[in-house]
Amino acid sequence: MEAPATKRRRGREWALQMIVQADLNPFADVNLILSHFWEQQWSCRQEAVGKEDNDMDDLARALEPGERLASSGLREFTESLVRGTLGALPEIDAAIAAHCKNWSLDRVGVIERCVLRLGFYEMDRFGTPAPIVINEAVELAKRFSNAESGAFVNGILDRHAKARKA
Repeated sequence: MEAPATKRRRGREWALQMIVQADLNPFADVNLILSHFWEQQWSCRQEAVGKEDNDMDDLARALEPGERLASSGLREFTESLVRGTLGALPEIDAAIAAHCKNWSLDRVGVIERCVLRLGFYEMDRFGTPAPIVINEAVELAKRFSNAESGAFVNGILDRHAKARKA
């Protein structure tokens, strides 16, 4: 059984992927993004283990793809990060821009921009302590982009955390 921190990390990874989809498809409905994401993840998992939906029992087949992949708590955590981040995008982007010296937000890479958006939302509105947010965001940036992205994300989020304390 996965530890709660591991589950939350998985939720953040999923949330980041959905936020990136929204960034690349800015006019897409968030419900559609969520639905398609869970379906895609379920298909990938089934493909990886060499199964098809018709290999499941009737109870499992009746569940939505998201219900098959994660507990209701993890899905709620993931989806609340996505909905919250996307719902507060103008405010979050303005806050990020205030910390990006000599960089406009559109010059920041998609992954880095979305990691920062998720981090700012989780720190400011979700109530996760800044050290946890920064650590998780750096790991996301390094995993989905590169080591230099981790350093960039760390710098912006650290600057933001210090400004919040002041």
